[in-house]
Amino acid sequence: MTHDTLPTKGLAYALAAVAIWTGFILVSKAGSLAALALPDMMMVRFGTAFILFSPFIWQHRTVILQWRMLVLGTIGGLAYALSVFNGFANAPATHAALLLPGLMPIMIAVFAYFLAGERHSRAAWLGILLSSVGILALLVEAFTSGTSYWLGDSSFVLACVFWGVFTVLLRRWHFAPWQATLGIIAVTFTLFAPVYVLFLPHHLLDASWQMVGLQAFYQGVMATTVQMVCYGRAVHLIGATRMGSLMALVPVFASSLAVPLFDEAWSLGLTIALVSILLGTLVGNLPIPRIIQKLRRTTTRKCYI
Repeated sequence: MTHDTLPTKGLAYALAAVAIWTGFILVSKAGSLAALALPDMMMVRFGTAFILFSPFIWQHRTVILQWRMLVLGTIGGLAYALSVFNGFANAPATHAALLLPGLMPIMIAVFAYFLAGERHSRAAWLGILLSSVGILALLVEAFTSGTSYWLGDSSFVLACVFWGVFTVLLRRWHFAPWQATLGIIAVTFTLFAPVYVLFLPHHLLDASWQMVGLQAFYQGVMATTVQMVCYGRAVHLIGATRMGSLMALVPVFASSLAVPLFDEAWSLGLTIALVSILLGTLVGNLPIPRIIQKLRRTTTRKCYI
């Protein structure tokens, strides 16, 4: 993939997705600390979205009721959400802020290479390598520290695998972002709601109505719909790999806010991960070859003056 100038509209959609993802990490962790278990978070997220957008789901039922949409909904909705919320229940928000957006570009690039035939520049692979060093440092720290964070971190890693496959399939199958969003909501709710109602414990009444309302609005509207539309549009306009790389900007905002909000400790592994991910993002997204070429041209012109 060459380093062409990013379309303004694509960049705007990407930055909107980054902002909503940052809020998603913080709001989700707040919910897990407020006695909302994984099944409750799932039900609030997709139940709210299904109720609000059911007229649109019915309107696009022809597109939604096909096997490819079922695959997208199962991977990018059900499997991804289960993994993410299990991670929030077992690891700090700072780990989520670094692992989710930091590991996603790696998974997306790998799956885009093998499943979609995308070819990446050396700078893109170097950026991925730099980010990988930080991710590895954080995972090693989690597995050797004697804490139970490894369970949550492993769930975040699994969620990134699901999201990487989903992102590449979304681009390959050319579903409109809005239709893909509705499909994910419909598929996930249809598969999960009966299991939740009939077999799983409910803890919604253990949390305050303010927290449930916040989760319903952010999970059911912002994270499930608005973010998905922005993400899908950005994927179509700037490509899966670049969108995945730009998501690595989330750690800067989410981790810096998670420490004071949730009184979480900062460690050496987190520092290494943050620095490496930021470097990887810059190397993978900035048109460094063009910058160097322009500098050379400028230097050459000055020599002739």
